Amino acid sequence: MSSDTNSRLKPTIRMVAEHAQLSPTTVSLALRGAKSIPLETRERVLEAARKLNYTYAPRTHTAAQTDTQHLVFVMPEVDNQPITTNPFYGEVLSGAEQACTMQNASLTFAVLSHLDHTATPFPSALLNTWLDGILLVGPYPRSLIERLADASGKTIVLVDNWTVGLPYDSVMADDFGGAYISTQHLLNLGHRFIGAIVGRLDTPSFAERYRGYCAACQDADVAPQPAIEMGWDRSAIRITLQKLLADEPRLTALFCVADHYAVISMEALRDLNLTIPHNISVVGFDNEPIARLAHPSLTTLNNHPRILGRLGVQRLLARIEGNDDPPQRITIGTELIVRESTQAMEQQCTQIPPP
Repeated sequence: MSSDTNSRLKPTIRMVAEHAQLSPTTVSLALRGAKSIPLETRERVLEAARKLNYTYAPRTHTAAQTDTQHLVFVMPEVDNQPITTNPFYGEVLSGAEQACTMQNASLTFAVLSHLDHTATPFPSALLNTWLDGILLVGPYPRSLIERLADASGKTIVLVDNWTVGLPYDSVMADDFGGAYISTQHLLNLGHRFIGAIVGRLDTPSFAERYRGYCAACQDADVAPQPAIEMGWDRSAIRITLQKLLADEPRLTALFCVADHYAVISMEALRDLNLTIPHNISVVGFDNEPIARLAHPSLTTLNNHPRILGRLGVQRLLARIEGNDDPPQRITIGTELIVRESTQAMEQQCTQIPPP
């Protein structure tokens, strides 16, 4: 039997919270004797703990550690690549570290890889008694979020993800609005046949970006193109784009939900004897360093990942310290960065050469 299965057989802070009809944060604070919790609430928590046979094991502190909150930054591997090779989540981590430094909190790091395996044990860092809160970064499914909450009993804040009906704060970029702005940019340049490279629509941020693309097209009386889901393999993308151009030879622009898709698509288009933006304009999303270094440089959306990390830590610390406001969904605005990969239709060549 796995350690995760064992943890689910034991009463948890989350179970005590449900029994007492309070938030897990309030229960945790009450069990720790926090002065911010009224005596009546604390007695209610203790009674619920007794009924469930829950034993609170306080962590040990040195005097110097008493005021330090201990957080863990959790994200998945992206296409089997570590976080250090993912510029977007690396920037989110940098913002989280900065916020922890400013607010006297410690931050450790953990990776949850197998998102679809419900029996996969959690890393020990997520189950330690000294842990105060979890910053869960990336498109984790609802089932895993609920399982982690049950196993850890810790306060959770989501970053770059949100799930309807779960009682957790979420910090995300305005993916819908950003996609709307970038698509509108192409429409304002005169493009009317705009392909949509979306990666995987089961990723919440990508789904919102495709929805924003569709809304901008519809508001301009332009028919949105079907979402093109694909992985990161260059040869597969080349085949997909070749079929797309054959099916829709009037295509003059591509909207891509991430800079990596945009840059790989530009490379694949060059393999098909097309030039950017002379034959096809391309926009990305995320404003990663690769966008500036691409040839030509990529028009994209800056979604401020460091701010996402910083605000995620701020919300997590506020919850740990007893903030019981209703769950918040915080949305950060985006900024269009116009570079060399887009141009007006009248400047483009409408004759696409054969591959």
